[in-house]
Amino acid sequence: MAQVVNCTIIALLLLSISFNAYSQVSFCAVGDILLDRGVRTMIEKNNVYYPFSNIAQYVKEKDLALCNIECPIVNTSEGAPINKKYSFRADTEYIQGLLYAGFNIASVANNHTMDYGKSGFVKTIEYLEKDSIWTVGGGMNQRESFKPLLIEKNGETFAVFAMLEFLLEGTVYNEDKPYPALGNIERLCQEIIKIQGDIDNIIVSFHWGKEGSFLPTSQQIDYAHRVIDAGADLVLGHHPHVLQSVETYKQKLIVYSLGNFIFDNIGLHQNQSVIFTCTFHNGHIIDPAFIPIQIQNCQPSIANKNQGIRIFNHLSKLSKPFHTMLQMTDSSIKVLNTYEQPLKELYKHNGTFCVYKDRLQANISDNQRNTFSIADSLYHFIDADLFIQDNIVYIYSIVKSQIDSSAYIAVFPYSLRRNEFLRPSIDSHKRLNPWKIKVLDIDNDGNEEIIVGVTTSTRYYSSTENRISVYNVDKDYFFPKWLGSKVGGSFIDFTVCRETNRLLLLQTSEVSKTIKEVAYTWNGFGFDFDEILHESVGITDKKLRFLQSRYTFKKVF
Repeated sequence: MAQVVNCTIIALLLLSISFNAYSQVSFCAVGDILLDRGVRTMIEKNNVYYPFSNIAQYVKEKDLALCNIECPIVNTSEGAPINKKYSFRADTEYIQGLLYAGFNIASVANNHTMDYGKSGFVKTIEYLEKDSIWTVGGGMNQRESFKPLLIEKNGETFAVFAMLEFLLEGTVYNEDKPYPALGNIERLCQEIIKIQGDIDNIIVSFHWGKEGSFLPTSQQIDYAHRVIDAGADLVLGHHPHVLQSVETYKQKLIVYSLGNFIFDNIGLHQNQSVIFTCTFHNGHIIDPAFIPIQIQNCQPSIANKNQGIRIFNHLSKLSKPFHTMLQMTDSSIKVLNTYEQPLKELYKHNGTFCVYKDRLQANISDNQRNTFSIADSLYHFIDADLFIQDNIVYIYSIVKSQIDSSAYIAVFPYSLRRNEFLRPSIDSHKRLNPWKIKVLDIDNDGNEEIIVGVTTSTRYYSSTENRISVYNVDKDYFFPKWLGSKVGGSFIDFTVCRETNRLLLLQTSEVSKTIKEVAYTWNGFGFDFDEILHESVGITDKKLRFLQSRYTFKKVF
């Protein structure tokens, strides 16, 4: 159910955070918690605190602590077990163990939360929230179940979502009846999009995947990427009962499965677990890490050195295919991430552009093009230009790989409707040494051409000089429209005039020792000379004015 904690109006909450530039919120999350079957036996033999006694000090020190409650918590008189092979129920006094450990957020979107029917599901939410454990992923209907849990802590705002991937055994789903948020990724993404501009941190918990599988399914990967594309900052997974891969995607973190936490499974990997920890600071995740956990007799404990190394090696092996590196320290497994990439600013005469981020910083208009961002740490940006069509900003760029210095033409589309970058396209042009890029619809067909300044020789001219190439883009394919010809002799620089739809070259004359600005128009097969716009002796004033169309970069620390 949607909750607002410590504040009734989220707008007032957001206003308050502008005065707290140094807010920090500590956070942790764990895997599946079952309080029945073998765990019930251990509780009855000991006490309600027994399952949590060895880890409580590590959880309760956090401002926010999330778990997945893998069973209804309800009295026997408040429902009846449904007809299925494994049907669980925990006694209401077991909530005291959760409180003792310090958990204050519980996902109820899982495949056992309805084991005591719809009435047991509703009562579970009531009992948890009565004891100040906020629930997420469940409600009286799907509208409520898909609403986020809204939390304010230390000036930071949070929205927590939870969703179940699959229909539950032995249940009847009805949109208007109590049920966990069920398997509608489009609906979940829309809920995220609604709030992503107003909330500092968005966390999504998924109950998904295949039990016992170490690697996420293609649907897990798709769901995780889609919610991050919609604006989520952290994705946490449950259900496989073993640890799964960790992925950094668009500088956001995905933990595909946190494994078991309090459970009675006895398999080697089923008893390996972690506590995920991080700090939220001014809308960013800082120091993400995992505390290795070993489960024995239904009781999680901090892993010893050898156990921790085994968990680290296992998790590292699973995460390497997802281009995510982990590092073992004395007490935890750190995620080597790119959350704190330095910024590079790309300046244009009419405005400012930012790269190495993943959010648009201001609206873009034709008259005043303001700051936008591009998420990429592998390339050094040389130049860029853009045009806007159908609410998408197409950022055409020349980039060089920081790995092998290869030069590429790249297109970064940005959706103004969704406020996010779409999948980029990239094409290698190393041999052409591209140094400048402009976009212009030279043939007036409604599709922009890419005009690239290159330094190369051609079939007809053997000398290596500045030349013009023209490309079109069809999906991910860059194909040449016109290559290689000299255009009226050598030139220093070029730009385009969108008002007259012409190519403008800054050329020098060896004969007259002058510099001139020359206009060319497209004739269907190439560029024809149109007119000389300006000619002067010396280049100072003209060169400076002409170069105002160029982009330069500045680092921001």
